[in-house]
Amino acid sequence: MRRPLAVLLMLLTVAACGGSPNSSATAPINAYQVITTTSIFADLAKMALGDAAHIESIIPAGADVHTFEPSPSDVEKIQSADLIIANGLGLDSWIQSLIDAAGKGEADTLLLGEGLDQESGWVYLSNAETPGTFDPHIWLDPKGAALYVQRIADHVSRNAPDLAQRIAATSADGITKINAIDADLAVDFAAIDPDQRKIVTMHDAFGYFARAYEIEIVGVAVASPGQDPSAQEIRALIDAIRAAGVTALFSEVQLPSKVLDQIAAETGATVLQDLYSDALGASPADSYLGVMRTNADAILGALR
Repeated sequence: MRRPLAVLLMLLTVAACGGSPNSSATAPINAYQVITTTSIFADLAKMALGDAAHIESIIPAGADVHTFEPSPSDVEKIQSADLIIANGLGLDSWIQSLIDAAGKGEADTLLLGEGLDQESGWVYLSNAETPGTFDPHIWLDPKGAALYVQRIADHVSRNAPDLAQRIAATSADGITKINAIDADLAVDFAAIDPDQRKIVTMHDAFGYFARAYEIEIVGVAVASPGQDPSAQEIRALIDAIRAAGVTALFSEVQLPSKVLDQIAAETGATVLQDLYSDALGASPADSYLGVMRTNADAILGALR
């Protein structure tokens, strides 16, 4: 995602000056420093590392990764980081300008979503928002989230061997919890008639979630966040909703839109509880496990 030139120049100026001495004031002295792009990844890092590292997210909970604008203070955070965690696959590509401005490089960065097919047997879905690329929302399938936790644990254990034993125990517990909620959700969705497992979402973020629990995504309201659909696209989605008998449309907390209300008015469907995709929210969605349970409960309630 391109950023205004003025913002980038500000970032480079701050980096050149060495940043503020208070940029890491809240971080424990000598702790392993981890900076993540989003609150989701910060929580997964916590599940991997526990108190073996100081973990901070650049984007606060409740904010949208697609429309985020960096600030000079974000360069300061990255300058002091031992590891910068991003998703890759185009989701948070704005992070590269901050990494460059902070004088960091590839060795300091872990892109959680990239290369999974080669090392883990993960099968990517195509990204409808950007043809020819992969869907980046891997963590919305708990199996993908477990891979993320393991990758974080492995990376930090290699970089800081003195922390490896603590990390091994913490990450094993985190993965156990992720596997447990995956098993619970599989049971919950299996109890729903397959013909009823049809939903419409705000944008194309829930493909992996749908694949995990055999849900059909009939359509999405917007092809890309911040880009309103054409009248033709809206009409096609309305026709698809009617043909599939979908009665519930799901908005997303980080992406408010009037488009779903318009579609609901034409189809008689109901716009239901906001889903969480790229960020944590208020309790009970203030953790990764909470997000998955909140999303599942909202969808299950509509399908039953």
